Amino acid sequence: MDSNSLHDFYFDRYQRYKAAADMIYDFQDRSPSMKILDIGSFDNTFAAFLPEHTVMPYDRIIDSAQGGLPYSDRYFDMAVAMDVLEHVPPSERAFFIREISRVSRLGFILAFPIASAAETEDFVLELTGSVWLAEHKRYGLPEPDEIEALLREMGFSFIRRPNACLPSWMAMMLLMHGTEKPMRIKISSFFNRHFYELENGEPAYRYIYLCTKSDKGN
Repeated sequence: MDSNSLHDFYFDRYQRYKAAADMIYDFQDRSPSMKILDIGSFDNTFAAFLPEHTVMPYDRIIDSAQGGLPYSDRYFDMAVAMDVLEHVPPSERAFFIREISRVSRLGFILAFPIASAAETEDFVLELTGSVWLAEHKRYGLPEPDEIEALLREMGFSFIRRPNACLPSWMAMMLLMHGTEKPMRIKISSFFNRHFYELENGEPAYRYIYLCTKSDKGN
């Protein structure tokens, strides 16, 4: 899939996939071709952004009651979990992070809408009735300070990048609501091509973390 086709992805998916892929490309000098686990993926879209790598989707629930991921330690070079943590009950979030770190040899990417975006999400939910945003409200958006403290406690260093400027995210979500698919694709393509580079700043809708092992894979 060429870069022009990638622009046709729904704007909210394109923003996080493109940013995460760029972080992996910045990181990949350690391993030119990597095996990557994409947690929460239902259609393996992220693979289109990483054609040089092998991306495996995983769409099952990860929690302590079900025993975690069915892979051995360090089975993958990296794991990514994009816009998944907010769908995990707060009591299970530490276990979730431990599991994705356990199966990743070099490190992992964690992306999630942040707690300060909750009021804006509530407004969009009120006007659109989005089932995904309803679950965000049920579990609560993760607080970056809490997640960062947990990552440090686990011995990870991390790079944090803002992703999806909150006012633009709100406007685009409302603009997209109720539009037919061809129109959504056309709007997303224009937005992704012309404005993506301007959207990775504060105030942000989500943060994306590149978390690395303390031993750096050695």
